[in-house]
Amino acid sequence: MNNSSSKNSSKVARDIILSQIKQDFVTPANAIFDYIDIVEKALIKLDFPSGDELDQVKSSCTKLINQYDEAFNIYAKGTAKKTQDEYAELRHNLRTPLNAIIGYGEILIEDFEEDIPESRTRRIIINDLKHIIDLARDTEKAIEVFVDFIKGESIELEESSSSQLETAQALFKSLGDIEYSISLSDELKESDILIVDDNKTNCEVLERRLSMSGLTCRTSYDGKSALDEVEKQTPDLILLDVILPDINGLELLKKFRSKHAAESLPVIMVSAFDDVESIAKCIQLGAQDYLPKPINGTVLLAKVVSTLERKLLREREKELVNELHIQATTDQLTGIANRRVIFETLENSLIREKRKDYQPFAVVVFDIDFFKKVNDTYGHSGGDEVLKSFANLLDEEISQPNQVGRIGGEEFLAILYKSEDDTSIFLKGLISKIQKNVVNYEGTNIHITASGGVAFSEESETSSDLINKADKRLYKAKKSGRNRFILVNSEINGEK
Repeated sequence: MNNSSSKNSSKVARDIILSQIKQDFVTPANAIFDYIDIVEKALIKLDFPSGDELDQVKSSCTKLINQYDEAFNIYAKGTAKKTQDEYAELRHNLRTPLNAIIGYGEILIEDFEEDIPESRTRRIIINDLKHIIDLARDTEKAIEVFVDFIKGESIELEESSSSQLETAQALFKSLGDIEYSISLSDELKESDILIVDDNKTNCEVLERRLSMSGLTCRTSYDGKSALDEVEKQTPDLILLDVILPDINGLELLKKFRSKHAAESLPVIMVSAFDDVESIAKCIQLGAQDYLPKPINGTVLLAKVVSTLERKLLREREKELVNELHIQATTDQLTGIANRRVIFETLENSLIREKRKDYQPFAVVVFDIDFFKKVNDTYGHSGGDEVLKSFANLLDEEISQPNQVGRIGGEEFLAILYKSEDDTSIFLKGLISKIQKNVVNYEGTNIHITASGGVAFSEESETSSDLINKADKRLYKAKKSGRNRFILVNSEINGEK
């Protein structure tokens, strides 16, 4: 490694160390804010005033974070040497608000133990205040590490800092060895992205960045035109700015969600407001993600690709569920309802009858006459064509709310929500259409007939008994010469 590379590696390694030092401070400091918020909400539930002390803890934490950020920018990034007095003053300034947090926290614990009646909520509040004090002490340690490190940056690195530096240099080298790129799969290329921002330059920059990666972009400069664009064609993803001239981004998001679920229309919010509350509000209203301005090109593409991939996976999952549902509910050969579904429908129809909230219905069990002869003559492939044609005819004639299903071989079962007279009229027309149906198989026309037995819902309270009655009438229809349907007191004959 040459001198230039070594210096560059050393600088980046120092930056990594500094980032870790800052993270060790920011994590407990931000957690103090979280616990303060939790305590405030708990006190509201108890209808107990939070008092000035809790406000003092909050303001001290704000002051601490602001002072730390300012010091970090001045001392950590600066190159001028500082005096020992300046380091001492820095340590003092950072500890002052920290001591206030600890002091007011201890006062609050004493006050709440005296003034709030014993309860689970009180115990939780006091424990949370103790967490705040513990976090403040963790923050104090992070401040000591920070001050010691920048002192080392100004003079000589101590042994521990040198060890950290070597570790960071190794990390930097390993990061450099990783090949990293964001690319779109063929399935995601030309995905339709709608960019909604009132700033034309912002739109152009976003469009250029995304288009270069193979995405198709549309732009809208206000809320109304965005609604029109979505109405014309639902995009695969919307990049939505929070501030718009006519409808603010949050209201626009609510309008999108009123018509489109998050799974079908993902939205990434874009805004210069990067505070936690704004982000939480966007996520709560149905946004998939949040991009703070100024937008980093790599982060933009990473989030867009990630969101599109999740959408694609959900669509595939939905297709798979639909496919599995079809496989579980339809007969594989004919495509109509299978045995399980038609029997469940029959059971549900009888349940409605018991509640007296039903239409009278008929159960028709029927099959194709002399189907074995069809198989023997034309083979099983010819028999399959006959079954599919027959099932297609039944499916066209027996429409909702009525239902038909294949229950095995050449046997079918239909449920007709009709009276006995209407069933007779319907079956008379059906038997005629079956006779006229022609199946052309390998240049040969195949004609078939069907026979069936009919039972009515008034005849029994169980599905098995209804089916048995219909089966007996089917057997009688076959014995009587086939090509007919036998009802309770009558029969319908097909033309000879």
